[in-house]
Amino acid sequence: MLELRPYQRAALDALYDYWDKDGGNGVVVLPTGAGKAYWIAKLIEELLAEYPDMRIANVTHSANLVEQNFKEFIGISPFAPAGIYSAGLGQRDARAQVLFCGVQSVYKRTEQLGAIDLVIVDEAQAIGRRSDAQYGKFFAGVKALNPDSRIVGTTATDYRMDSGRLTEGDDRLFDDVVYEAKLTDLIDAGYLTRLVSHKTTSKIDLKGVGTRGGEYIPGQVSDAAERIIVDAVAEDMEMSVGRKAGLFFSVSQANAVLIRDEVRRHGRTCEVLTSDNAHQMKSIFEAYRAGELWAISSVNMVGTGTNFPFVDFISLIFSTKSASKLVQFLGRGTRNSPGKEDCLVADHGKNLSYHGPIDQIRPRTPGSGEGEQPTKLCPQDKKDEKGNTGCGELVPISRMECHCCHYIFPPSEEVKITAKTDITPVLSTAAPVWHAVTGRHFREHPPKPGKPPSVKVTYMLGLHAQNEWICCQHEGYAKAKADRWWRTHGGALPFPKTVADFLDRADELRVTAEIQLRPNGKYQDIVGHKAGEQLASDSVPTADRTVADNDNWKPLKAAGESWSDEVPF
Repeated sequence: MLELRPYQRAALDALYDYWDKDGGNGVVVLPTGAGKAYWIAKLIEELLAEYPDMRIANVTHSANLVEQNFKEFIGISPFAPAGIYSAGLGQRDARAQVLFCGVQSVYKRTEQLGAIDLVIVDEAQAIGRRSDAQYGKFFAGVKALNPDSRIVGTTATDYRMDSGRLTEGDDRLFDDVVYEAKLTDLIDAGYLTRLVSHKTTSKIDLKGVGTRGGEYIPGQVSDAAERIIVDAVAEDMEMSVGRKAGLFFSVSQANAVLIRDEVRRHGRTCEVLTSDNAHQMKSIFEAYRAGELWAISSVNMVGTGTNFPFVDFISLIFSTKSASKLVQFLGRGTRNSPGKEDCLVADHGKNLSYHGPIDQIRPRTPGSGEGEQPTKLCPQDKKDEKGNTGCGELVPISRMECHCCHYIFPPSEEVKITAKTDITPVLSTAAPVWHAVTGRHFREHPPKPGKPPSVKVTYMLGLHAQNEWICCQHEGYAKAKADRWWRTHGGALPFPKTVADFLDRADELRVTAEIQLRPNGKYQDIVGHKAGEQLASDSVPTADRTVADNDNWKPLKAAGESWSDEVPF
């Protein structure tokens, strides 16, 4: 018999302690691949050993999960009084002491099932907000027959598919998160496989794609995705050389078919799986497990309830505002498998830039908006109607005049939206990555009271702006860092002692060729620099207290060193 892993044991003990303290309906958060089915089986086994007459129902939304959880429990308790109630599996055992149910089959039939003491909901993130939906009706029916009944939910994401935590809101069905195992902790401990991301050049253009019910409008995303599929798959085929098995996620059946055809055109085996051919799911999965298929191209058919530990490449050729859906899909790659070192993720839908690293996702509160305001670049290579050249600053997209240099934007000008970074790693614990710098400018940054001013450096990485503060007027470590930065970029001695001196002498500096970014929660810190050989003064004349590098220089010989970065105020 398998032994419980330490975090599984801790989760069970935390739940028992919660109930001992008169806790209500709790949620246990275990990442995909962490063994929720086995944890549920052990929970039922231990409860029946302590309370032999307890009646338990394990409910979920997927027939695959119903069967999987039933088999897991029978595997450790072969003589337990367990049964299945699922139309999809062709079984309706209403009177078993331990029931494994599909919610679609039982939400109207609680009278037939009889009194239940404990409901265990697997994949609790699938529970909708409305109390008159299937889960809401089922819970109400159970409570009517047994007012003392309790509910425990298990999930990899303690927030709903639409938005909001399972334990928040007036309509919440759960009271507390009882235990949570962190994805990165389980990866570091060797229980799960690390996800790694690869920068993609083929991206879905979401300009003009609308939102309905908190999600992108499927037809519009499908049309936008179709325009990049040929290039995206070609890119995937190159980056996935040597990978054992791939999964491709899309938003429409037409997209999934086109992806399959493109994968085949590159000489690899692939099959499509959508609701149109759901009857072929078993045979497709068997071929996939046997290695007869290199990839499956799917629309919402290879999510919860599927277990392919060997998957080591995932391509997202779709865009979603559902954090839960993103985490569930990427979770297909976190299970361990012999010889598997990591799972490579290719995000063509700007999902990571929208949500951030998946281990740091925090769902938006309903009605709180979409986050930070979109911005645009004040152009350094254009003049406005008064002959003023822009400064490269980031300006709120609604403003028609730059707040720094007073460049006036033409009313009909196409702007580059830069609100969302396109370099977000899939995990916040990813290794530092070097990024080419396409532009750089300096500004005097006013201090907080009692602090000296600093130089704010803005690096442009394509359309992404990354800021850093050079503290040449500070003392101690901050000053030493500023001097190292100056030396790395070829500045002459003596080191600048004031912000004014730094800006006046900025033409001595070489351009920044690359910066190295290390994830820090939802954000990224600069931990290294490489300077090119070209001087900033060879690109753009020095302006009064503002220095901007030409966006067209090419990085040459690298020179520099790395150190920790922090804002000194």
